[in-house]
Amino acid sequence: MASGGGGGASVAALWSEVNRNGQNGDFTRALKTVDKILQINKDDITALHCKVVCLIQNSNFKEALSVINSHTKVLTGDSVSFEKAYCEYRLNRIENALKTIESASHQTDKLKELYGQVLYRLERYDDCLAVYRDLIRNSQDDYEEERKTNLSAVVAAQSNWEKVVPENLGLQEGTYELCYNTACALIGQGQLNEALKILQRAEGKKVPRIKNTTL
Repeated sequence: MASGGGGGASVAALWSEVNRNGQNGDFTRALKTVDKILQINKDDITALHCKVVCLIQNSNFKEALSVINSHTKVLTGDSVSFEKAYCEYRLNRIENALKTIESASHQTDKLKELYGQVLYRLERYDDCLAVYRDLIRNSQDDYEEERKTNLSAVVAAQSNWEKVVPENLGLQEGTYELCYNTACALIGQGQLNEALKILQRAEGKKVPRIKNTTL
């Protein structure tokens, strides 16, 4: 859809540049181009959101949060709930991140993942366990193994710090991380011999290093 004059074409070209730089992982250049778009329209919602993402990708969490907080009339509702909570989490503002997540009306999977991390940091292990169980039960993607690892880490923390007898969650010790977390849970219960056996099994599950070869 054409715009009056050359402005529309110019903005379209800038967006193409943003997409290209983003796909190449060059978020510094992408950010510079986004700023050019914002010079044309300072309230462009997509450009503002894109700027926040670029800043996060460059680990500029404080600046990303500043952009979000200074454009609340434009970036409204749940549009940047995850990005805001993630910045707060990375800036160690854990209670703020918790409030941001819990105030979001739509809980996406990635927001729930972050919720689990926040609850873990706050040592709210029962709540954290419930979040990961829900994610494993209701998500259809490629991150199930990672979630099971996180779930086992929560059980290990409960065992070590709250002295809770770990329940059998039916998790197979298929990876080094799962074995390690299971062993930690057993250590928390004083079952040192059994923990040692599992740690020895874990050693055999480490991913072997790829040897250098000359082609």
